[in-house]
Amino acid sequence: MSGTLTRVEIVQKRFMDYLSEAGPAESDGQRLSGEDRLSPATTLTARVAREIFADQVMSRLLDVAAREMKRLNQGYYTISSAGHENNAILGSLLRLDDPCFLHYRAGGMMMARSRKCPAVDPILDTLLSYAASKDDPIAEGRHKVWGSRRLWVPPQTSTIASHLPKAAGMAFALRLARRLGRAEELADDSIVACTFGDASANHATALTGINSALYAVRRGGTAPILFVCEDNGIGISVDTPRNWIRDSWSSRPHLAYFEAAGEIDEIWNAVKGAVDHCRQHRTPVFLRLATPRLWGHAGTDVETTYRTLAEIEAAEARDPLLVNARRLVDCGAASRAELFEIVCGLQQRIDAAMSEAVRRPKLTAVAEIVATLAPWDASRIRATLPT
Repeated sequence: MSGTLTRVEIVQKRFMDYLSEAGPAESDGQRLSGEDRLSPATTLTARVAREIFADQVMSRLLDVAAREMKRLNQGYYTISSAGHENNAILGSLLRLDDPCFLHYRAGGMMMARSRKCPAVDPILDTLLSYAASKDDPIAEGRHKVWGSRRLWVPPQTSTIASHLPKAAGMAFALRLARRLGRAEELADDSIVACTFGDASANHATALTGINSALYAVRRGGTAPILFVCEDNGIGISVDTPRNWIRDSWSSRPHLAYFEAAGEIDEIWNAVKGAVDHCRQHRTPVFLRLATPRLWGHAGTDVETTYRTLAEIEAAEARDPLLVNARRLVDCGAASRAELFEIVCGLQQRIDAAMSEAVRRPKLTAVAEIVATLAPWDASRIRATLPT
């Protein structure tokens, strides 16, 4: 049977089979209330864990929808966040006044961040971008990027870590911007977060951004920036050497190093420690978030040309949705039926929004396509300068 299914279908079937199984009595009948912690060793509550799970499912189902839209010639982007959904934990812990520069696999984080702002519809916004509709509120049909003015996520491509110097620049500028009254939406203890992949950490742009932040601190300044490396062990089709990220970044001067791996509450603890350290000390923090990459680099990727079936299946066995569902059920934070209901409810929302997104208008003229998204306005710029 597996020979007739795609890897997307195999992963999703395994996940849904687990949720639909009756199974033995779960957690010996022990159920956690909403504010109960998953364990004495964590601050993660059952309510927040269920919210994060819903954010992760939303991201995953949007990735599945992207593949379906591509198959129907209704969508044009298939680089997914599948496997990286634990970045939703970071999205849950950061505040809306913590600006974020995001990697293209930040779907879970964007869903969690959107939950903090009811005015944002992350499902429709994402599907509009997949459909290259000019109603897409970020790129207006030009390209799929994560971004939102309301969510303080400046849109940009994250190719070869090109966004790290910009993120470091914002971290430098936070204190000055507050003093000049140019960042009234942000707080004195706001931090900047920047996510990227393990292969991107080797690029000159990444090294420039990180080194600049460390240099600023060495010179006596502040640089409240959280560098989050989502380490999936592979860059498109080339393996990252084992422990390369840890060996490269865990002992750098002026850089606090954290690692997040394991169960959802263990990851929560590590991410919370990294965020709190950055917020309190106003210095750079490097967080390695261990994650598998599912379904290849993009929908057009033939993963079996550079990975064995055993390697692919090993990554699929670490599917965060399946791992986290088991943890929530085992500790009594949710039942399988409750988690299954979350999935079905989100699928209905996505199906409805997808039908809407594909009907929205697209760019049709060359002049529309090449028009700048941020026209130069000299008088407006001059009006913002101090007299």
